[in-house]
Amino acid sequence: MAKTRQIRKRITSVRNINKITRTMEKVAQSKIMKLSARFVDAKAFRANLLRLLPEALGAAPGSLDAQEALAGQPLTAPRGVASDTSQADTPNGYSRTPPREKGGRVLLFVVTSSRGLCGGYNAKVLAATRARMEELAREGRQTSLAVLGRKGLSFFRYHNQPVEIALADIDENVPFLKLQGALDQVVERYVARTVDEVELVSTRYLTKIAQDVRIVRLLPFEFPKTTVAAPARTKTGEPLYYVEPSREDVLSALVPMAVAAELFCSVLEAMLGEHAQRSLAMRSASDNADSMTKRLTRTYNRARQAQITSEMIEIISGSEGGRE
Repeated sequence: MAKTRQIRKRITSVRNINKITRTMEKVAQSKIMKLSARFVDAKAFRANLLRLLPEALGAAPGSLDAQEALAGQPLTAPRGVASDTSQADTPNGYSRTPPREKGGRVLLFVVTSSRGLCGGYNAKVLAATRARMEELAREGRQTSLAVLGRKGLSFFRYHNQPVEIALADIDENVPFLKLQGALDQVVERYVARTVDEVELVSTRYLTKIAQDVRIVRLLPFEFPKTTVAAPARTKTGEPLYYVEPSREDVLSALVPMAVAAELFCSVLEAMLGEHAQRSLAMRSASDNADSMTKRLTRTYNRARQAQITSEMIEIISGSEGGRE
């Protein structure tokens, strides 16, 4: 009797867990739908922002004129390209600095989740980060960390790895200004030349089933040449738009905004991957709970049948003994 009672308790426990995992799967799916709409809007904003680049540059991206125009910007100036060495502040508070030499200080901006139960999402990101750190160390380059997400912070603190910039409480409702605050700290270090490059480690959302880890360079920022064209002009060859107050001032505002838009899109895309992995993990847990419930039910039925058979045998044996 004790054995069947234990099996019944276990069946009840597994069914309760199944209800929880089913609910979590549905919640994750609803968050995917909301994040997908937000991610599409963020990508549209980034694309429209990049459309302003040819007008601000006055030339097609990738041309010599465009390179000369970008050389004076602290966030896009390529190494070894002459730039304005004056220290006048731009409207965004960033000063124009001379070109920096090829350095060995790299800041890794790692995007992880603040919650668990999302399969191997965090494990893949953190493994890629450790591998990149080892690769940079073999090249003789120094690394520092900026981490988004409580899981990443816990991991690096457990391994006694210092984190310079930390943003623990992030979720699918993270506002743009909160990420802007973390980005400002990164930009300050880059402009102050305490780091030479900033690389972003996050996940790329392919489908609800497939996501992969990507490592891209965030600073110095490079505008994708395939998404923007030459400045628009009228039939007579005159510029279609006039840039005021000046192209330099517009670039000084456009470049930091483009960097922030790139980071925001990457974080939203990473969160899409997180919830997709959580949905898959909860579905797998629910399926396992269903299978376990069926096995336990069969075991309970066998145990109960054996118990009833044993009781019947005892009753029949006692009845026959009384007749004798």
